[in-house]
Amino acid sequence: MKQETIIHLFITNACRHNCPLCCNKLYNIDEIPVVTVELLKKATTVCLTGGEPFSINPMILGPFIRNLRNQYKNIENLYIYTSGYDLMIAKLMLPSLIKEGYIDGINVAPKDNENWNSFYSALLTHPDIFRGKSNRLYVFDEQRSKFDNLSISFKDVNIEVLGRKWQQTFNTPDNEHFVRLPILF
Repeated sequence: MKQETIIHLFITNACRHNCPLCCNKLYNIDEIPVVTVELLKKATTVCLTGGEPFSINPMILGPFIRNLRNQYKNIENLYIYTSGYDLMIAKLMLPSLIKEGYIDGINVAPKDNENWNSFYSALLTHPDIFRGKSNRLYVFDEQRSKFDNLSISFKDVNIEVLGRKWQQTFNTPDNEHFVRLPILF
């Protein structure tokens, strides 16, 4: 059985927040290795991350995602990691990219009240954002009360809810690679 190669691709350090549970505070961005063509050719799954990927202008992010999938046909899954804050900005771009098969899912990890409010608003007003084949909501122990107070049944939407503990170190498994673009958006 072929081992899956997963890339966490850091594409931007732009973010309008200073969230207390932000993993970007755990490492020096300049020390993250730059992704190579060879690694992209081996990738089965790419997880776009950053600061906040949806802080990138949709007229730039959309073509980047399309080009990545079109150039590397070996990529079977493409997910975007977000705090949830900019989902309302991304609402115009996401449904078409999901419908066209360029994005396979959104992974949301809210870290403060604004993140939770934006996620909840996007979920209620634009559920088509979560039509991908695999979407996840990561609920940190520290944020559990926010999740428990949501008045929505996650059985009605395609979102897997996962508990998560805050970690002081960021380690990737052997088959995963945490890399960045040579020039960040």
